[in-house]
Amino acid sequence: MQVEFAIVFEDIVVFFIAVIYAVVILTIGDVARRKMSLSPDISRKIVHLFAGAAIWTLPFFPHPWVASIVALLFVIMLGMANTERFGRFFAAMARPEDLEHGSVRGPFWYAVSITILTAIFTFTGNAGIFFVAGAAIQIMMFGDGMSAPIGMKYGANHTKVIFGSKRSLQGSLALFVFGFIGAVIAFWWFGIFSLATPIFTPANYMNMILLAFIGALVATLVELVSPKGTDNVTLPLISCVVMFLVAMQMGLIVF
Repeated sequence: MQVEFAIVFEDIVVFFIAVIYAVVILTIGDVARRKMSLSPDISRKIVHLFAGAAIWTLPFFPHPWVASIVALLFVIMLGMANTERFGRFFAAMARPEDLEHGSVRGPFWYAVSITILTAIFTFTGNAGIFFVAGAAIQIMMFGDGMSAPIGMKYGANHTKVIFGSKRSLQGSLALFVFGFIGAVIAFWWFGIFSLATPIFTPANYMNMILLAFIGALVATLVELVSPKGTDNVTLPLISCVVMFLVAMQMGLIVF
C-alpha cells in the first residue's frame, strides 16, 4: 500500500497524547522510587508493564507512520538516560549492572523493538494489520513484565540458569498466561475495536484465541533460551514473525 508521508494537526495532537502518556508512566516510576521508597525493581516493572501502551494511540493517527517517531523519541531519550537531564528516569529503570555500564540496556532495547515493529508496519502501509505487531509488543509488556516478579516470588528456590539468565517454571508460566492475555487485548484493540471493518469477527474468534495461544507459547520458549539481556529484542520480533506467518495461513492476512 502507498504511504502518504504527511503530517496534519490531528497527527500532532495524537503524537503529544502518546508522548505525554509515556512521560507520565516514567514519572510514576520515578516517584514510586523516590517518594514511596519502592525498589528500582518495582519502578522498572511499572515502566515495563505500562509505558509501551503508548502504541494504543496508533489507530488514531491519520498518518500512522508518525507513531514511529513517538517510539524513536524514547529510544533517543533512553540512549541518553545516564545524562543529567534524564538521570531521574535512569535511576527508576536501572538494574545493578546498568549502574556499572551507565546505560539502561533493557528499557533501551524494549523501546528499540517497539520502534522497529511500528516502523515496519506503518512505513509499508500495513497499519491495518498492526494487530500482529501489537500482540507481540503486548506479550513483551505483560508477559515478560510479569514473569520476573512472579518467578522471583514463587520460583526463587526452583530456578535454573539458562544462557546466563535465571529461569523458573513459575516465571515461564506467568509469561505464557499474561502474554496470552496481552495478545488477546491487542487483537481486540487493533483487530476489532479500532478498525472500521474488524479483522476478527464472531466467525473467527477461535482463530484469534489460537493465534494468541501460539504467540504466547512462542514468546515463552524464546524467552527461555534467549541469552541474558536479549529477550526484549528476541521475544517480540520472533513472536511477531511467527504470528504473522500463522495469520497468513489462517487467511487473516491477505496480500
